[in-house]
Amino acid sequence: MYHVKQMSTQPVSLTLKQPFQTAHGTTLVRPLTLVKLWIYDDQTENTVVGFGEIQSFADYRYALENQSTSQAIIATVIQPMLRDLVFESPKHFATLLAAKVPYGAFAKAGVEMAVWDAVGKLTNQSLQQMIGGVGTNVPVGMALGMPITATAIRTAIQAGYRRLKLKIDGQQTDFIALFALLQQFPEQMFSLDANSSFDGHTVTKLEHVPDNVAFIEQPFEAHDFVAHAALQKTLRPALSLDESINHIADIETLIALHAADAVTIKQGKIGGITAAISAINRLQAAGLKPWIGGMLSSNLGRGVDLALASLSGMSFPGDISASARYFESDLTTTDFTVVDGTMQVPTTPGIGVTLKSSVAML
Repeated sequence: MYHVKQMSTQPVSLTLKQPFQTAHGTTLVRPLTLVKLWIYDDQTENTVVGFGEIQSFADYRYALENQSTSQAIIATVIQPMLRDLVFESPKHFATLLAAKVPYGAFAKAGVEMAVWDAVGKLTNQSLQQMIGGVGTNVPVGMALGMPITATAIRTAIQAGYRRLKLKIDGQQTDFIALFALLQQFPEQMFSLDANSSFDGHTVTKLEHVPDNVAFIEQPFEAHDFVAHAALQKTLRPALSLDESINHIADIETLIALHAADAVTIKQGKIGGITAAISAINRLQAAGLKPWIGGMLSSNLGRGVDLALASLSGMSFPGDISASARYFESDLTTTDFTVVDGTMQVPTTPGIGVTLKSSVAML
């Protein structure tokens, strides 16, 4: 059995190398909250520190839980209840936490991430081993913010990314020019991410999407499963819902309505690694296509995403770019690089990354 002996959290800010623009707005600095858990193992009488990160954003444009909300949930609800919590495994921990705290998906995900990291270290297992992932490398993709240029696309293709996600705005993007640009790269897989920027009138702009666009993410507002279902019936590419998926119950709604052929799985906002695995299994059983999305996370979160992307049956290369792409300085000494369009899954115990000493001491 395992016990949480101590917990601490520390807000951190990662400065992006260049602004990242989406239909939600422009990000210059990525706020995260580092979670540290001291986990005690009854059997070995050892205590180790596990690390996680809370991946909510600074404001409410992407999701209704922001960093301030996550931190309040941790301080007032989750941290007090951990004093009496005894658990058998990370999945058992996640089940207990979900039963006691039915809200705060981002906050719960950050805490659960630290539990997986600690238990992996205590049992000498990598996260990939613990969740049943396979393979040494996984195919990866890159997300390109607005504006989209031919130079940016060529650079990403030369770097070897298997899929390029292009951020679009249903109101502002020139789709005639964009589709003409994509047709210059007929062998490259693309996806388009609308971030809820279309309505019933502007969505007609998607009628002539090029064949090399594999799927379109989140055309409509997060709550509008019905509109997505109607569009999926008429549109050639798959739809993939992202902002709509904040709880495992949203997966059931999507399946019941067939609101999309694909789903963007982000463990940081669906409630954690355990919830993400449950969602993947449920979607695959329903014949739908899960894949791993990105959250502008640090290398800590990137290590988790790589392990999840190694699960069998992932339908598309995940949004897991090279470490050097985003931040002026990351939280870890571990860096991830892209080779032949793939990235190596961490194999050392826990999440498999080493935090900088200055970060680990926070």
